[in-house]
Amino acid sequence: MPGNGTINQAAIDLFKAKAKPVSTEVVVVKNLAAAIDYAIETTERADPAKLMPVTKEGADQPDDPNRKKILAAPSISDADYKILAEKATAKGFEPVRAGIRKLLAGFEVAFTVADFAVAETASVIAENENEDYRLATMICETHVVAIPMSKVVKTLYDADPFLNTALGRDKNYTSFISGPSRTADIERVLTLGVHGPLYLHVALMEE
Repeated sequence: MPGNGTINQAAIDLFKAKAKPVSTEVVVVKNLAAAIDYAIETTERADPAKLMPVTKEGADQPDDPNRKKILAAPSISDADYKILAEKATAKGFEPVRAGIRKLLAGFEVAFTVADFAVAETASVIAENENEDYRLATMICETHVVAIPMSKVVKTLYDADPFLNTALGRDKNYTSFISGPSRTADIERVLTLGVHGPLYLHVALMEE
């Protein structure tokens, strides 16, 4: 049964292969603590200049040189968020868990944990009813998603039991994310990051 703790190496290999064409960076980490460290490192490398400037008075200005880099993690546990917040603060970043609507101008990195990943489309599937989670994954520059290797399945049909339960809930937001945001104009010029993150990183956790 998918997601029961067994790792399907064939699905992992397929996910890695399919991730490249959709501009998804895949890394392998030991556990969630290592995934958090990777999110910290990604925030450290992030360039605030890539965020859109804001002219609305009183808004959080991405181009303000005095603004701290932001690392949002709205959906992880209290204990894990405490670890992330301590590490982010030590690096001079601003950890955020709620109030993402105040950051609609954009920010550097969002860190989340997905429920499943589908290898054939290099998609991650996440269920959440938290508005901060939804906004964070759409307005960040870089989205870092952690997922256990045991939750990587080969096809969408393999995730049916999870999806049937998730989509049957009254209050639910289930997202399928396949690479960073992309769009093309009438001349077929492909642009990344227009309607969502510019970068997507998937951290596959061995544990």
